[in-house]
Amino acid sequence: MTSATKPGRKSPLGALVVMAGTLLAAQDCAALDVLAAQGLSRQSGCLECHSVYQKKNGPAWKDVAAKYHGEAAASEKLYKHLTTGRKAKFDDGHEENHPIVKTSDPKRIQNLVDWILALPVAAPVDVGSAEKLAQQSRCMKCHAVDVAKEGPAWKDVAAKYLGNVGAEDKLYLHVTTGRKAKFADGHEESHPIVKTSDRDRINNLVNWILSLK
Repeated sequence: MTSATKPGRKSPLGALVVMAGTLLAAQDCAALDVLAAQGLSRQSGCLECHSVYQKKNGPAWKDVAAKYHGEAAASEKLYKHLTTGRKAKFDDGHEENHPIVKTSDPKRIQNLVDWILALPVAAPVDVGSAEKLAQQSRCMKCHAVDVAKEGPAWKDVAAKYLGNVGAEDKLYLHVTTGRKAKFADGHEESHPIVKTSDRDRINNLVNWILSLK
């Protein structure tokens, strides 16, 4: 005799399925080489027209990912888009050949594709690398993820920039150019500069901060 699951009680099998799906999603994100994806996008000039969060000449990658979300052939279509120079249509109606990524290594290209397509779930960042750079640059002296210190909590920074066109560029400049930062008592100081010239590590730090909730 088959026993029925009582109302309000979750099926153990159902719970296992959910757990398995969550684990697979986590493994997929862990398998991504985020810094390599960001590096290839920069080397290929993708950042001139795209970014993770903000629309530029081309759509934000999170919106590209949302468009393809759940589509069976999403990976194949985006791979072709990045490698064949097919037409890209702009807001004003004109079309141009989409630039081709600057590598012939299919693994590097697929890694970039997988990174972009993972964005609807969460902006995949290399958290360890971002935290390490923040510590090396002594960012934690004035900032924390959840609480305000001398500077605002990074979650509040992310909330401030949410939906703000140009967010990534503005925050990148803020951590690299020593521009003025205003404190609660009204005084201003030059913001410290992150201790690296590696643009991919800086982009990763910026994307990590903006992904916080």
